[in-house]
Amino acid sequence: MSFICPLIYFILANGFLVVISKKSFGKCIPVTMMLNAFIYFFSQVIFQTFKIGFIINILLAISFIIIVINMKLKKKDFSTLKENFFSKGFYVFLTAYIAIYIFDFNREFTVWDEYSHWGEMVKECLRLDRFYSVKNSVLMVHKDYPPIMQLLETFFCTLSGGYKEQFLKRIVHLFCFSMFIPAIADSKKFSKSKTSLKALIIIGIVFLTFLFYDQHGIINSIYNDYLMAIIAAYLLGHIILSKNPLDNFNLITLSLGCSFLILTKQIGLTLYLMALFLFTIDLILKYKKKIIDLQKSHIIYMILKVLVLLILIPLLIWKGWNIYISNLKVEQQFDLADIKLTQLVDIMHGKSGKKYQIDAAANYINAIKRNNLTTSNSIQLSYIQSFVLVLLLLYLIWLYGKQYFYKEELSLLAVTLAIGLIGYAFVMLVTYVFSFGPYEGPTLASFNRYIPTYILICFSVLIMLFIYANSKRDKTNKSLKTVLIVLAVLLLIQGPESMYQCFPKISKKSESVYKYHSNIINKKTKKDDKVFIIAQNSCGDFQYIIQYYSNPRKINIDNFNWEVKKKKDYQEYFDKKINKNILKYDYLYIASLDKKFIDKYNFVFPDDDIKETNLYKIKNDNGKVKLVKVEE
Repeated sequence: MSFICPLIYFILANGFLVVISKKSFGKCIPVTMMLNAFIYFFSQVIFQTFKIGFIINILLAISFIIIVINMKLKKKDFSTLKENFFSKGFYVFLTAYIAIYIFDFNREFTVWDEYSHWGEMVKECLRLDRFYSVKNSVLMVHKDYPPIMQLLETFFCTLSGGYKEQFLKRIVHLFCFSMFIPAIADSKKFSKSKTSLKALIIIGIVFLTFLFYDQHGIINSIYNDYLMAIIAAYLLGHIILSKNPLDNFNLITLSLGCSFLILTKQIGLTLYLMALFLFTIDLILKYKKKIIDLQKSHIIYMILKVLVLLILIPLLIWKGWNIYISNLKVEQQFDLADIKLTQLVDIMHGKSGKKYQIDAAANYINAIKRNNLTTSNSIQLSYIQSFVLVLLLLYLIWLYGKQYFYKEELSLLAVTLAIGLIGYAFVMLVTYVFSFGPYEGPTLASFNRYIPTYILICFSVLIMLFIYANSKRDKTNKSLKTVLIVLAVLLLIQGPESMYQCFPKISKKSESVYKYHSNIINKKTKKDDKVFIIAQNSCGDFQYIIQYYSNPRKINIDNFNWEVKKKKDYQEYFDKKINKNILKYDYLYIASLDKKFIDKYNFVFPDDDIKETNLYKIKNDNGKVKLVKVEE
């Protein structure tokens, strides 16, 4: 079911779009996926349920079957539909789907944020049939995050038969690669086997390019950083490769893409502005000779169409989500009121601001110029150096396929990427100085994950342009050789220690300590119980990961690590700092402790048998915690 149902769905739903738009299968597949997510989004906004959205999505697929049957009964010509449907994109998608299914088979979460929120968001959408931001959601952090990719993951899980980590990984990888499929130039005559082989090679090229900049090891995760990079690149590539920018399908595609980008992560708004800039200048260049021949009414119509689809709709969706979050009074990660741009220059010169802000600014400027972003031991590149490489490769692509691009096209792209480079770096500087706080700001938390995102936007666009030029040269019999050379180069420059991520995880790993503790809690408590977990000497990992595995039980995110080092009255410390907090919960569970903890806090427990995996029922004894051990 998890293999065949999603495959059949996407083929049929995309077929419906092929019929409606009269575009090829490959051009439609990203639109179909984004449309699925937005149908879920508006189903929740309008009806406060995802069920209506699921029905509408299924009806899209069924509609294609009805259309085909109707055409058959009326003996209509199928030639155009067959040509568009069974185009190169169909075989590329089919190959990618099978390859990704195998690659992600039994793949599980491995990195922190997958447990703390990305996976939990989908669990809550499925459990509550509501956005994960609502009050009764047990999501601990980031309820303000835009939801669009999580909605596609929610829909995919429903199609696949329920929630599994491998399903989330599969749809993320499938969605990401689908963004590259429209760049494959269609032709009436092509080899199916050669097309499928090239699809596998292109998957390898995309994967290895991202792996080259993946110091955090998140390429096989469901983090939104690299996914956001690919969506932004899809928009830029789509603008460059479109022959008719004002075509209705083209504008609707861009409108969906811009809206999707904005609802992927907060910083997506900055990348959206970059795409809007490129579209505007590209439109002027492509229409500069035609516009003088157009009637005034037609020009006004074109402007209105662009304003509505590319500005009004994306910004209304963005604003709508922010209003929704504000109405729920959800704690937001970044408060714009904290950002004081007028102080930034003085902070950078050490003349204003708090010490941690001055340190954050100095450390950031130094890191932009010097920090290596790659995973390779032989090729180390900073943010600036990586962009120089981007410009060099862009020039080589122009030499390789200049007959397929108009004269100013790639120059315009280079300028846009350069402006984006500066803009993205500036936004991240402001974020580290004003929003990350006294610890994460100066230490540049996740710098080597956030900063490469922009570089990977650039490389993704380059790959799309290369794919387009290469597929145009299919008749030369050298196109396959060229992609193989690119793949070989990328293999040679990889860091050996990061290459293990290239291998499928066919067999499941052994049970983690977090899952072990969660299983005990799940067996002995009810789903609506609140469990206070003691995880002495931990950094909070037990709290977030046990919360994930024990969903929908509510777990504490504070007071999990009790003070043992300072000389003090520990009874008084417990009474003032911890007692009242514990009384909010139904059970207390010990996940991790040490001898010092037992020595200092044995008075809290009913007997001397204080050990890990003990579970206690919490009772309120005149405002004091009374624990009753839950026996086996």
